[in-house]
Amino acid sequence: MHILTIGLNHQTAPVELRERLAFPDASLGQALQGLVEETCLLEAAILSTCNRAEIYGVAAEPEPAQQDTVRFLSEFHGLLAEDFVPYLYRLGDAEAVQHLFRVACGLDSMVLGESQILGQVKQALLQASQHGTARLLLQELFRRALHLGKRARTETDIGKGALSVSWAAVELARSIFGSLHGRSVLLLGAGKMGELTAQCLLDSGVKAVFVANRTPSRALRLAERFGGEPVAFDRFGEKLVEVDMVISSTAAPHFLLHQAQLRPLMQRRRGRPLFLIDIAVPRDVDPAVGQLDNVFLFDIDDLEAVVAQNRREREKEALRVQALIEEEGRAFLRWLNSLRAKPLIVALRQQTEALWQAEYERWMNKLPDLTDREREMVRRMLRSFANKMLHQPLTQIRALAAQPEGYQQLETVRRLFALDLTSAGEEEAL
Repeated sequence: MHILTIGLNHQTAPVELRERLAFPDASLGQALQGLVEETCLLEAAILSTCNRAEIYGVAAEPEPAQQDTVRFLSEFHGLLAEDFVPYLYRLGDAEAVQHLFRVACGLDSMVLGESQILGQVKQALLQASQHGTARLLLQELFRRALHLGKRARTETDIGKGALSVSWAAVELARSIFGSLHGRSVLLLGAGKMGELTAQCLLDSGVKAVFVANRTPSRALRLAERFGGEPVAFDRFGEKLVEVDMVISSTAAPHFLLHQAQLRPLMQRRRGRPLFLIDIAVPRDVDPAVGQLDNVFLFDIDDLEAVVAQNRREREKEALRVQALIEEEGRAFLRWLNSLRAKPLIVALRQQTEALWQAEYERWMNKLPDLTDREREMVRRMLRSFANKMLHQPLTQIRALAAQPEGYQQLETVRRLFALDLTSAGEEEAL
């Protein structure tokens, strides 16, 4: 049996094509059943997200299985094969295994090390299991991928550090306040980046959100969205005494907050730190504000520098994750090869048994005068000779099964001895 992966992702195909080859939840079961009923795939799983559409399968003959899968994709999605085939990657065995492991670890994601994909891999296994299309091989492959994804995130820092400006702001806020639970934030302006940052802060435990905007209706809509309160724009200074954080993202052509304006307000705060995130371009906050005691001011350049540093750190960690992937990949292939070796060993034993039995019968017909005792001696001699001849080939088969790429040599052994694995597989099943 061979492991196959056929699919496309954000690196190989534009979003317009990824959307057309996606598998909606409502049709996922139908697609899984179709893959095992209408193609020569024996097992199938589908990993479909906004960034990828991938089919994982098990087949006895890789080439026909790939052709069948391409045909299935064409018919299922109503697309001409030539419209998507140039964007597909087709991976087999070791490459297919390593690809899924990279996906589960976040190394194949648009955002390096992101963790959402691990849940999507788990869901792909769950769906395939529920529809009976993931059996022994894919169950084991996906189980190991999920285990590896967890290892990567606990044994390395691949998921550490924000890779978006909004989450970088949250990271900096945590460095000042520790936990953000129960904190309050003032959103000054209605810039998209400010909204995203406010949402990230809310997701991290911030309790109260106040919104000040030059357009009152806009402030009201944003406040309702965040479950907060609108604040008159010309009176936002009063809120600076109360809140813990300020996100400023207006389109003002000049500074809205100066050192002289904030100094008396900080005295009224009695030493409580104030975290200022100035995302506006041009800036809303005079850089001199950052010189005040207990004021922590960061602008867009500061946040982007944090993101860049985090990205560099994750890229370093990716090397450690890749080492884990290769280690787990070798272990899975050893397991897979051991499964392949069992019917091979059974078939070789069956073939040898049949040969010496036939030879025994042939000579007994030529030597009818032998006593029962002599016949038994000949029988034992032939069986002993056959077992000795088998010893070295069987030892080598087991050694090949322990090698990651051993499946290639095992196939050579099968061809060399012209072994029929059908009856061997039936005997193993019994």
